Amino acid sequence: MLRLTGTDRAVAEIAALAEHVASLTSAAAAFQLQPDVPTAVTEGAAGSLVPLLDERSAPDAVPILEEIREWSRGTLGMDGVPAIWRALAHQPRLLDATWRKDRLILGAGTLDDLVKGCVALAVAQFRQSAYWIAYFTQLLRKRSGLDDRALVEVAGAVMHYVSFNTIAHGMRLEPPVAEITAADVVPGGRLEHIVPGVKRRVPLPKKATDG
Repeated sequence: MLRLTGTDRAVAEIAALAEHVASLTSAAAAFQLQPDVPTAVTEGAAGSLVPLLDERSAPDAVPILEEIREWSRGTLGMDGVPAIWRALAHQPRLLDATWRKDRLILGAGTLDDLVKGCVALAVAQFRQSAYWIAYFTQLLRKRSGLDDRALVEVAGAVMHYVSFNTIAHGMRLEPPVAEITAADVVPGGRLEHIVPGVKRRVPLPKKATDG
């Protein structure tokens, strides 16, 4: 991960993304939400375990719901508030805190919007969350312009690393190194020789000496 991202800060961003999306998938599962992105469910709450509120039925959550509605229109291409945020509107403070965290975690930082969106989709695929797979797929299509080939490439990466992690866990393999920093894996770092894809530096030949 350090080799791909280049900095310790980027690794921290990926860890935060994974934690955030994992918590969101748990919430969607708890409410048994069905995918509604990019088509908003404007009335009723078919299939969900709690009613899906809006600005009329959740007056205390109006400002944040209006903000989410505007964001959804521009970013997801849907004229409505996605079901997950409408469910959380039963607790306006929780809705506000979760939305603010979502904007912080998924906003560009050391990693750009595209990388973060792909990580979010990968976590949703790993967690097998139909709701968030649909949500993040639409996000990547609209915001980053990902096509079908790119989305299949994300799924292929998830398949590959789920397989590798399953094997490593099943065989109880220990990591080859510990306490790695970004400086260790860049060219010239102490561990560059064990990181795939990083070229080994070839030492310069010693000059011949007279005598």
